[in-house]
Amino acid sequence: TIDAKPATEQWWVDEVIRHRGKTNRNKECTPGYYNFEGEENRRQDGNYNGGFYQYFLHLTETKEDMEQHFAFA
Repeated sequence: TIDAKPATEQWWVDEVIRHRGKTNRNKECTPGYYNFEGEENRRQDGNYNGGFYQYFLHLTETKEDMEQHFAFA
């Protein structure tokens, strides 16, 4: 099994929250599943809106040091 370590999981939650609301692509959409029934800046279940390049860097750094971020059993 593989599990995210608590510190890594918390970092990711904080990162998603820090970048929430940086897009307005759902503002004009009919409220529904994909835009949380029209709620803005919802705390949970948000998308990462920090940009593709930043996300790519995060994935690369995580892949380079998996044991720092994940527990393997």
